[in-house]
Amino acid sequence: MSRGPLNLLIDTLAAACLLTMVATGYVLRFPLPPATNRTHELWGMSRHEWGTIHSWASLGLLLVLIIHLVLHWDWIVTMIRHRFACFQGGGANAGRHAGLATMAVLVALAALFALAAHFGVREREVPLHPLNELPGQPSSAASAPKPPRVTTVDFWKEIMPVFQTSCIECHGPTRQTSGFRADQRENFFSPRDGAPLVVPGDAAGSRLLDIVSGKQPGMKAAVAHHLPPDEIQLLKTWIESGADWPTR
Repeated sequence: MSRGPLNLLIDTLAAACLLTMVATGYVLRFPLPPATNRTHELWGMSRHEWGTIHSWASLGLLLVLIIHLVLHWDWIVTMIRHRFACFQGGGANAGRHAGLATMAVLVALAALFALAAHFGVREREVPLHPLNELPGQPSSAASAPKPPRVTTVDFWKEIMPVFQTSCIECHGPTRQTSGFRADQRENFFSPRDGAPLVVPGDAAGSRLLDIVSGKQPGMKAAVAHHLPPDEIQLLKTWIESGADWPTR
């Protein structure tokens, strides 16, 4: 492929990635703002799914820009060499040194940003919006008391939806944080760190309830695992009634 059509293809891909980022960024800021992932969707997709598209578009744009730099490397080296006196008069080696110096600066800045972002994350002591008090919804204190639950729980209609909404994002088919999957039965009932997460009939001995209620000692990202009180009670009822997980 000649340079002209190739440049056109690269520019078209870059424009497509940029427009996708702008569109998905708008969706994440306005139609689906933070704290709506559990309650709203746009065209059949949740806020998390729109965020995934936004992330892939940004990675695509980065890849296209890298290809663009490679294709125009000679031009970049020439311009740097002409602009900066310290790289002039050294022939081809000076041009290569100019390009390598520029690349080294860009890589160093990217590495510093990655390190700062990685070590700058802190867990909030108090979440901005407790999961049981989302914006626009009445607080738990103002809500009417709910009637007592019966002792039987339908796993596929009541328990699995909780796992799908709150757990599958980080513990599912595409991502298994800590090697755990919330959509597989054995991950709950097989021993993990000496004991299973769920002990049928024994709510006090089931570590799953400590995790989702923020009582697990020394647990990282405890706030992110905290579920609303009604869902915690639902899981407790499920465990006390035998933690049935029927096959479909």
